[in-house]
Amino acid sequence: MKYKKITFACVLLGLSLYAGVCAATVREVADEAPASKQTIIADKKDKKLLNKKQRAVQITQEKDKIVVSTKPVAKPPAGTINVPAAPRPSLLQEKDGKFYFSGTQLPDDYRNIAIYGEAIASKAQAVAYILAANPAVKLACPVEELVELYWQEAKRENVRPDLALAQSLVETGAYRYGGDVLHHQNNFCGLGTIGGGVRGASFATPQLGVRAHIQHLLAYTQTKRPSTDIVDPRYDLAHNIRLERGVVNTWYGLNGTWAMGSLYCEKIMATYQKILAQQPVEPEIKPAPAEPVKEKNKKKRSMKQRVSEILQEKKIN
Repeated sequence: MKYKKITFACVLLGLSLYAGVCAATVREVADEAPASKQTIIADKKDKKLLNKKQRAVQITQEKDKIVVSTKPVAKPPAGTINVPAAPRPSLLQEKDGKFYFSGTQLPDDYRNIAIYGEAIASKAQAVAYILAANPAVKLACPVEELVELYWQEAKRENVRPDLALAQSLVETGAYRYGGDVLHHQNNFCGLGTIGGGVRGASFATPQLGVRAHIQHLLAYTQTKRPSTDIVDPRYDLAHNIRLERGVVNTWYGLNGTWAMGSLYCEKIMATYQKILAQQPVEPEIKPAPAEPVKEKNKKKRSMKQRVSEILQEKKIN
């Protein structure tokens, strides 16, 4: 009985010791847990502070209101200098009372140059400029023939041929084409082209194409009809519009009418000035050699002389 009491006391002692050890362990774990939570909270606060430092707070005060923007502001690299973009220069410049288009000086008072009148540039200058601007022209005839056609067709209607030719150079890119119109159409002024791949008008020969160009100019510039049969398919449409809104008589008047661009006339005048700048070498014209006297004439003269001699001999006898 005494032995059992001792054994029971030992068991109770052991249980008490075990309970004490477990309680101490739980307290250590409990003590460590808040420390871990505090560390996590501290990390979150540090991150928030770091984010706040990386954000620039822009405050704009408008009257009694304060607007706060928290959007990140991109900082340029160190040493970077912000230079504002330069404005795009205009193609048309004025300097000392002179106008320049893409660096080419335009004629004085070019805005009042009439569509009608005599040519100032020569045909040789026109040919020289075309071959210099585009040695590989796409034409259905020689350059010299096309220039001659412009002088013929334009002069018939009293239109300036040199400026009409300059307009065709603008319209065709110096006869490179490359747009909607193809070179074999003999369309030298973009007749009937409205974009989107529409080819426009076609003409059987270069002469008809040049005539249609001149007639289209007449549709814009005068009330009377051309002196030749109408070959311009858009003549009546253009003519009726100009009769309603008013005809134009200067190349500057084609701005916003023939072409929607505001510098259409300036392009024509710049091309015309380049034609005038050409100095072609005129071919030396040698006098035609005198025709040799035909042998037959010599014989005739010899017979006359012979008859005259015979008659004189008879008189003497």
